[in-house]
Amino acid sequence: MQIKTMRIMQLIKSLFVAVVSSAAIMFAGCEPQVDPNNPPVMELDIYEISVTGDGGDIPIFYTVTNPVKGAMPEVTSNVEWITPIDINSYQIMLRIAESDSAESRMGFATINYKGMKKPIRVYITQDKQPLNDFKFSVSDVTYKSCKVQYMPRDPKRPYMANIIDSEYFKQTGITDGSVFVANEMESYLALAQRNNMTLEELMGRVSPQLIYKGDAEREFMGMQPGATYTIYSYGIEFDGNSYTMTTPLHTSIVDIPMPTMYDVSFDISTSFSNGTAMISVTPENWDGYYAVQVIPDDNILYTPPGQNLNDYTIKSIATNFYTTARNAIKSGYNVEQYLKSTCYKGSKSINMQLSSDKKYMVIVFAVESKDGEIPVMRSMPAIKYL
Repeated sequence: MQIKTMRIMQLIKSLFVAVVSSAAIMFAGCEPQVDPNNPPVMELDIYEISVTGDGGDIPIFYTVTNPVKGAMPEVTSNVEWITPIDINSYQIMLRIAESDSAESRMGFATINYKGMKKPIRVYITQDKQPLNDFKFSVSDVTYKSCKVQYMPRDPKRPYMANIIDSEYFKQTGITDGSVFVANEMESYLALAQRNNMTLEELMGRVSPQLIYKGDAEREFMGMQPGATYTIYSYGIEFDGNSYTMTTPLHTSIVDIPMPTMYDVSFDISTSFSNGTAMISVTPENWDGYYAVQVIPDDNILYTPPGQNLNDYTIKSIATNFYTTARNAIKSGYNVEQYLKSTCYKGSKSINMQLSSDKKYMVIVFAVESKDGEIPVMRSMPAIKYL
């Protein structure tokens, strides 16, 4: 995927601790109310976007002056190849389909916000249908794995066959395929030098295999539940420590689903006195580990009483747990050590110091690790308020 116009955005990353740190721009609330004297004003970081024929996921970052409590943007498109796939308190994600047109094409997304005087349009121009050097076929997708078949147009040309978490492009701001490949080869060259090899020698020996000729199938394991990944290929030739790209970078998107949730119930009771919160949890039909988190009312994930958790909140809770567990295990913890140090089993009473000038949402959910894999959320969060 090469996107001609994108921005770098620092992503919010949370450490898994008992109290989730607060960093919110807008808060969920009750029925939104508009101040007629100070109507909302939305500003975007971009209003015109140019995209190659490969398409891809395009983030649009926004801010709202005089926000309406609980309101979120509503996004529609005048063409079927532009689809809003995620909207949160600071970002709108548009998915641009791969072009099937012999000419460049134009469309627009319309953004509405409660109380705003008039909607905003974002205009998208997409190049014509690409002459694809590669085709991809994705199969056997689960919450932690998938299979990808790589099918090059030229069966004799060596090529890279790999996959990467799409967050990489958001965090680095890389939008040019040649820059992505240069960064990738620089990393492999450093590895080759540490092992007294040339880049060409390393790429011929690295495991799992990355360079192929003809059709190839790879199975990717240990993927992050609920994440979006970018499949990619490009033709390449090596000569010692140098390389030549023989085709542009070609990409495709695969969405990894969340795991199927178990039907688990928790009996939760809470009390608060003199800055000390007391939380008692008894799992009613679960004998494994469970996580307990406390979210203050100024956090983006806080959901007021009477409202259901939305998909964004549920996915964010699961992602934060998985990411923190993965990072801890990479740093030297084994899975059991991590679960014992951060999660609970059986009936537990937990005391913690909290600020008395805030409200809190207590969430409890089952977690599970199979065969030593990174633990994941396996039940819908149960909620109690402080």
